Amino acid sequence: MDINIDEDLAAVTKQIDDLVKQLNDVTAQRDQLMQQVQNLNGIAMYLRGKQPPEEEESVEEAPSVINAEDIPTPTEDSLERSNEYPSDVNT
Repeated sequence: MDINIDEDLAAVTKQIDDLVKQLNDVTAQRDQLMQQVQNLNGIAMYLRGKQPPEEEESVEEAPSVINAEDIPTPTEDSLERSNEYPSDVNT
């Protein structure tokens, strides 16, 4: 059984590059979602300030802090996005 080190190394390096790209894409999406949540929290705070005092108590407040424990751990299946996102979208 012969081992072709150069081909194996090239294949492993390509897999690493692909995974790093996927991780960077997911990180960018996470950052974008966090920014959207912060923006919406700001809008909600503004709107709460515009409410009459009697209605203020009945509004349920959205969580303003996202904990790392609240973010689900990605699985191999959840990272596969080739059907939803073409490869040239986030270049």
